[in-house]
Amino acid sequence: MKKRILMLVLAITTVVAAHAQGPRLGIRAGVNYAGFGGSDADNFDRIWGGHAGLTANFPLSADNFFSIQPELLYSMKGAENDGNTWKVKVNYLDVPVLGRVNAGPLYFEAGPQLSVKISDDREGSAPPTDDVKRTGLGYAAGVGLQSTPLGLSIGVRYNGDISKLYDNSNAPNYRNDVFMLTLGYSFGAR
Repeated sequence: MKKRILMLVLAITTVVAAHAQGPRLGIRAGVNYAGFGGSDADNFDRIWGGHAGLTANFPLSADNFFSIQPELLYSMKGAENDGNTWKVKVNYLDVPVLGRVNAGPLYFEAGPQLSVKISDDREGSAPPTDDVKRTGLGYAAGVGLQSTPLGLSIGVRYNGDISKLYDNSNAPNYRNDVFMLTLGYSFGAR
C-alpha cells in the first residue's frame, strides 16, 4: 500500500512537471512545536525541534494561481511527559505533496504527507521507541506570505498523522501533532 502511494505521488509529480510552465526550486527551514495527539495522549507536553529541506513548485495555471508543491523535509518531532521526567524524539523525512493557492502575497496550502522515520531517541523513563512505525501517513495545511519577486516566504503550517505512531496493537493511540513556523526561498524568482 505504501509503495502504491509513493508511486502515485511520483506519477502525479511527473505529470504536473510535464504540463507545467516550469518549476521553481527552493529551500525551506524553520521551527517545529511538536507533540503527540490521539485518544491516549492526554498528559504530554510539546517539545521544540526544527525542519529543513527542499521544495519544488509546479504552476498549473498561466497566472500561477494554483500550483502543486512537493517537498522533502528533515523534521524533528516528539513529546515529553507532564513532569518532564522523560522525552521521546523521532526524526523523519517528510514528503508532503501540497496543493497551493497563490492569492497575491498570501498563499494557502494543503495535502497528504508521507513520513519515513530516520532515527529516534528517548530520554529518562520514556516508553520504548522500538515499536515506532517506520512510515506514517498524514496531512499538512498552512498559510503564509510570499514575495514573488524576491523569492522569500514565511508561513505557518500544521501537520498531523492519520496513522498511529506505534506498530504494536497494544500500544497507546499516539499520533504526531506538529505546528511549524517556516521560512522559504525560491531560486529564479520572477
